[in-house]
Amino acid sequence: MRASNLLKIAALLLAALTVFLTASCSLTGEDAEETTTEPEVVTMVERPEDVSGIVNFYNTAVNAIKAEKPGVKRNVWADVRDVDTADNAEAKAMIAFAEHFADSIKEQSETKEYGSDLNDFLPIKGSAVVSRLNPEDVVEATLNDVEDDRYLYEVHMVLQDSDENGPAADAFDFEASKSEILKTFTDYHDTIEVSDYDVSYNGCEIFARINKETDQVVWLKLVKNSVVTAEVNFTGTLVSLGETRVSFNLQQTQEYQDFVWEAPTEEAVTE
Repeated sequence: MRASNLLKIAALLLAALTVFLTASCSLTGEDAEETTTEPEVVTMVERPEDVSGIVNFYNTAVNAIKAEKPGVKRNVWADVRDVDTADNAEAKAMIAFAEHFADSIKEQSETKEYGSDLNDFLPIKGSAVVSRLNPEDVVEATLNDVEDDRYLYEVHMVLQDSDENGPAADAFDFEASKSEILKTFTDYHDTIEVSDYDVSYNGCEIFARINKETDQVVWLKLVKNSVVTAEVNFTGTLVSLGETRVSFNLQQTQEYQDFVWEAPTEEAVTE
């Protein structure tokens, strides 16, 4: 009888232990599910925090483009804004001049395959680098995490205002030379004659997205804001307007995307 009671007690203890262990495993599983986190992103270099660090980080990343020659697509376009018209009689002629100027910087879309020479495809043309910017060239520089992609940084910089020989020359190119732009006005010699013009750069901006793990650029946009002023002689049907000073803002944008940082495989090439 005593042995029977001992067996019953042992069975009850075993059942209680089984329930306890089952509950413990269940709770542990719930906790594990709630506390599961994505693996930490291992960055190539320490995250830059100040203007100097951000500028140097940007320079290193974009200058690697010409050195490593990834595949890349470029889009270029221009937009004319804020044409300064002295009075209503000259308004149409001035706007026409500004539009002709923008037409000389034609919209472009072009792709370079992996391994192609990029020295003249990206700024600075004829150079082995994309940027020669110094921290002193930059008014504002920020580096943030991209909200929808935890593996990317987004860099934004605003450059100091300057003339053609200032900071803008260390990060941008004109899509056409001054002589080429002036030559386009020969097509409009019956209404407009332009001998020269001046350009100043105000509020030029740079945007870039850079992979944290590889420091490779995945997207780059250069926004070059310039103020163009020129002495214009109106001829032909507009000769009565004589000589007029024209001023307008020209925004030129270069966007680089679809970077291919690894050489295509044989299968990809044959396809």
